[in-house]
Amino acid sequence: MTRRVAAFALAGLALALVAGVLDVAQGQGDVPLGDVWSALFARGESLNDALVRDIRLPRVAAGIVAGFALAGAAVILQAITRNPLAEPATLGLTAGGALAVTLVAAYASLAPGAPTIAVAFVGVAAGTALIGAMAAAGGGGVRLILAGMAVGLALAAGTAAVRLTRETETSGLFLWGAGSLLQNGWGPLTAGVLIGAPALLATLLLTRSLDVAVLGEQTARALGQRAGLVQLASVALAAVLTAVAVGLVGPIAFVGILAGGLARAARPRGHRQALLVALPWGAAILLAADVAGRLITGLDTETPAGVVCALIGAPVLVVVAKRLRGEVGQSLDTRAGGARWRPKAALAAALLLPVAVIGSLCLGEIRIGPGEVLGSILGRGSPLGEIALESRAPRLAVALLGGACLAASGTVLQAAVRNPFAGPELAGVVGGASVGAFLVLLAFPDAPTLVLPFASFAGALVAMGAVLALAGGGSPTRLALVGLAVTAACSAVTMLMLLNAQPAAATAITWLIGSTYATSWADFRLLAVPAALLLPLVFLAVRRLDVLMLDDDLSRSLGLRTSRTRALLLAAGAALGAAAVAVCGAIAFVGLLAPHAARLLAGGNHRRSLPMAMTLGALLLGLADAVGRTVLAPTEIPSGLVVSLIGAPYLAVLLWRSRTA
Repeated sequence: MTRRVAAFALAGLALALVAGVLDVAQGQGDVPLGDVWSALFARGESLNDALVRDIRLPRVAAGIVAGFALAGAAVILQAITRNPLAEPATLGLTAGGALAVTLVAAYASLAPGAPTIAVAFVGVAAGTALIGAMAAAGGGGVRLILAGMAVGLALAAGTAAVRLTRETETSGLFLWGAGSLLQNGWGPLTAGVLIGAPALLATLLLTRSLDVAVLGEQTARALGQRAGLVQLASVALAAVLTAVAVGLVGPIAFVGILAGGLARAARPRGHRQALLVALPWGAAILLAADVAGRLITGLDTETPAGVVCALIGAPVLVVVAKRLRGEVGQSLDTRAGGARWRPKAALAAALLLPVAVIGSLCLGEIRIGPGEVLGSILGRGSPLGEIALESRAPRLAVALLGGACLAASGTVLQAAVRNPFAGPELAGVVGGASVGAFLVLLAFPDAPTLVLPFASFAGALVAMGAVLALAGGGSPTRLALVGLAVTAACSAVTMLMLLNAQPAAATAITWLIGSTYATSWADFRLLAVPAALLLPLVFLAVRRLDVLMLDDDLSRSLGLRTSRTRALLLAAGAALGAAAVAVCGAIAFVGLLAPHAARLLAGGNHRRSLPMAMTLGALLLGLADAVGRTVLAPTEIPSGLVVSLIGAPYLAVLLWRSRTA
């Protein structure tokens, strides 16, 4: 071990020790330092002794165990994907574990400790299989991270939906879901150590194989390594370590990226030395985040370490993005972009839209015949037809226009960064809108109704402005990474506000999922104004979108001012997405999936794919509104949840189909 590696490892140990001592010394309950010392080294039976031994010490131990687990998993994932940004959170693995635990807790009793870790492992393994198929086939780089974040977004939407529909059963998971080190005794930790320690030991024994694996599969085979077996063992160990961390402290992001980056900065000779540096730094980062959370909001307020880690990790991701060199030369959606124009399929999709509109107006708690609906539209309506127009038509109109705007936004953003996994959800638009909306919902609950969409729109524009400013008009890769960083920071701020406003949490979570419930013609008019201004501009820029899909050097040679055009189109796309989110809530997947499906039907020519994407987006959100309104009537299912249930399987298919693109 070199002196530099030893210095980094010792620095991590020292910081972990200091943070651990501070974490034990502070916390809920006014325990004097003398009593803390006595509780650690004497066997007293006072209330303060019990508080220190059974609450504060397990909390610190959980930070150490989870920090080790997240850092170890990150070292493995970064080695097998050869990607310094790979970690359990950025690949969607922690979100899978969180969804599995939430589902089981919602519909069955779930004991802490080994049962929770086992359930989390099932969810982590499902996410690992999905992302692993893409990574094994060579889908790496930022594309892999965007795919992982998209998977995480889908799973997180499912988790939020379960919590909303089973609020009483999942109330105990609120802090855990934000990444809290709070523990109830030593039982869960004992299980975590018994499962995590052998996994870490096995990881240490596997490091020599990882040294060979990073050379590439063909080279590894030439050197006599059974590459497939090593990859399988590595993925299994990463999944076990991630499950241990999720089972103990919930989903926490960026610990692996930070610990892995510090390990690489130590210039280790092989993955064994990298692991010896990353492990103490993982524990140090998590414990320091827990201490910082207490300092931010006070010792008597629980601020999860996961929120602080996101606030710390987002700027680090921006720094990584700004240090990137070079461009992503080709479109990353070659299969869909090279699809041929299919006029019959496009015509069928266009004809399906009016059929879906009439059907949506007919369906509901009170069924109405198509003839009555058409008669009311033509001015010869019956009382039942008037019901359809007065109560169902406004929300359907908002859903159709909102879906079209989200699809247009996703089309522009995907073309600008040349990545099919880009969209309003991962470009900071939805995150910024959520922050703006939460400020109104939680801080100013008595504000007029019209304040909410304006605050949401302003938040989205500020977030997208931050993305453009921080990226500095750079490459699509840099824009994508900065968008992920801003999205993560906005999510952390949103969670921080949500934790401090429990009475209004249900309303805020409903908005976060996205819903067209109770929207009116006033909301439609509010959305129609920016749509009328921005959609024509986007249509006028379809040729520029086609050119942006090419290599940047080729775009410049064709006379396009690439950086300026990309920035302007990103701003227009962000504004469209912001307008839709401001009225409909944080609906995910429409802007991600509709453009891709449109390219499959209409090819890569934006003159055809843009209107097709808008048609499919309107159809998707319109159908989601109808399904959410009728399936469990009179109970309302948020349309954002319905879209997520449709979008998650489609995203899985997209990842599988694109693994060789």
